[in-house]
Amino acid sequence: MPEVRPLALRPHATHAYHLYVIRFDLSRLTCDRATAFSALRREGIGVNVHYIPVHFHPFYRRRFGTGPGLCPVAEAAYEQIITLPMFPAMTSGDVRDVVDAVTKVVEAFRA
Repeated sequence: MPEVRPLALRPHATHAYHLYVIRFDLSRLTCDRATAFSALRREGIGVNVHYIPVHFHPFYRRRFGTGPGLCPVAEAAYEQIITLPMFPAMTSGDVRDVVDAVTKVVEAFRA
């Protein structure tokens, strides 16, 4: 689906696949990441957001006065990404459930 893509892998790099992160192309959807996140949770999919920009963490905000606007590229990426479930005991049925839920949510919010 053009509305969803996995994070890119750089040439000559390997991926540990300890997390499976997707990026929503929000220009192709009528919702924001938070709405897609909630919709996937309602479908029973345990999505999460793991990569919060460092300058948003409370320590950096207190210690260095960082905040929104400091790193616009990181902030834009943060607003587009969701981590899908991935774990060793995942069955083919579990994978199908995730794919079906992502498809359902994207189709519901397709622009």
